[in-house]
Amino acid sequence: MLRRLLADRSGSAMLEFAIVLPVMALVYLGGYELSDMISCNRKVGIAARSLTDLASRSLSPTSIVASPSGTSGTAYMSAAAITLTPYSQANATEQMALLRVCDATHAYVIWSAAQTQTSTGTATSITPSLTAGTLTSASVVTIPTGMITTPMIPTSPDGTDVCSNFGTSTSTNYQAGTVGGFLFYGQVAYSYTSLPKYFLTSTIPMGYIFYMSPRTN
Repeated sequence: MLRRLLADRSGSAMLEFAIVLPVMALVYLGGYELSDMISCNRKVGIAARSLTDLASRSLSPTSIVASPSGTSGTAYMSAAAITLTPYSQANATEQMALLRVCDATHAYVIWSAAQTQTSTGTATSITPSLTAGTLTSASVVTIPTGMITTPMIPTSPDGTDVCSNFGTSTSTNYQAGTVGGFLFYGQVAYSYTSLPKYFLTSTIPMGYIFYMSPRTN
């Protein structure tokens, strides 16, 4: 009987399956979490690109310079947030700005706007991280190398760098007489939270920034 029991192979497949099942489950659930995170990250990139593209195609830099306070970016930011579907809009923050080039790697902020929204899309304006207004150190931002071409770089009346020839008390939005090129800035930040939370129990920050030249004057 003992020899027959040792030679009996019935049920071995079930035993092997029971041993492999936890490993298979971990691989499956981990793969699902990873693919969902990658998909969300891609959506965030699409949203940021859509925001910048919409602004560069529709908004006039000349009009914004003439009336920064009268310019609204709500429709563009809300449209970009919709592209995050099926991921929650409530986890996203959108920001956009109009920049004017002042040297090969810097630009100053003429206008900016930012918002969040509820899961149903109701938007709420928030304070942008890019400070618009006077040309001070607080409003100058760094542009990635190679994005600004020579024709976009202005020449100041006194020959100095446009980024540094305004004092903190100056109220002008941009230096008169310069012809620096414009750039639209679009950013979407997202706090990713895994729905099943098998492995990822903490929030993962995601974000993309795009720069585009305006298509209108």
